[in-house]
Amino acid sequence: MLTKKKIIIAIVLLLIVVGGYYYFTHRNTDVVVQTEVVRRGDVTETVSVTGALIPKEYADLAFLGAGTVDMVAVRAGDFVAEGTKIASLDRQVFFSQLKDARITASIAEEAEQLILRGRLNSAPEERAAKKLASEQARQKVRTLQLQMQESVLTAPFAGQISRLDARVGEVATLGQTIARVIKPGDYVLESRVPESDIATVALGMKARITFDAFPIDDVFEGEVVTIDPAATVVQDVVSYKVKFHLIRSDDRLKEGMTGNIDIETAKRTGVLWVPFRALTKEGAKTFALVKQADQTFQRVEVTTGLEGDEGTIEVKSGLKEGDEVTIGATQKK
Repeated sequence: MLTKKKIIIAIVLLLIVVGGYYYFTHRNTDVVVQTEVVRRGDVTETVSVTGALIPKEYADLAFLGAGTVDMVAVRAGDFVAEGTKIASLDRQVFFSQLKDARITASIAEEAEQLILRGRLNSAPEERAAKKLASEQARQKVRTLQLQMQESVLTAPFAGQISRLDARVGEVATLGQTIARVIKPGDYVLESRVPESDIATVALGMKARITFDAFPIDDVFEGEVVTIDPAATVVQDVVSYKVKFHLIRSDDRLKEGMTGNIDIETAKRTGVLWVPFRALTKEGAKTFALVKQADQTFQRVEVTTGLEGDEGTIEVKSGLKEGDEVTIGATQKK
């Protein structure tokens, strides 16, 4: 005799069986296939890098010796004429040495003149030695004069002092950059292009440039003007220095500004294209699933060309404009 508990369990099991049968026989198994239309337009490939604005013409000035700075005649931002004194080192030691050298040279020249005038009886060897001593003394004077000149930095051309790293009393070391003189308003953008992209970059290529300091819609046009033949390695990363000429100048541009550069390395106009994810590769072949009139899909081999930005790719054959190709499928809920 069935108990009440057993009857309840049997009813629950029956409901489960009936519900499962209904679900599996009546569920919607339709698949929604996402498609994309084959279009005609432009496919563009770009290389994106960043760079810094540098003067087209500039000079970094440094002393050819070490010493204490005793004079700074300009400030950063000053405009200077060619030959303007910028800074100098203490030359008191040179003044003293030059004074002694001039006295020595005077004595040596007088001794040489006495021999040449025949006032002293001397052998040919002695006359040659006096002449050599006189020349060496004069050379010592010239060397000290040159060293004194090298202790004064002057502007090599008319321009602006963009950098100045010197104060009176500081010790300047050999080769330390004290100042930079630039010709303002004439800049180039210098960038480092990774070795993975440098093969696609060539002289004369156009670039689209924006600067972090300006609005994003303020676009400058640029052109590749130089590509260094030798690589630069920084922290095991290989890159090549590339410079860009700005087509238009702007008074807002300043040395050191960061530029965002999109180099147009290749472009196809008026070609067929599809999203790259609409294609599948099998070995050396590429295929697409094309929607037919009866709503079925046919697998078609295609030939591709340029891979563009934003996931687009050129189609050379296998598809025609207006074809619908699959880009994936999802189960309808």
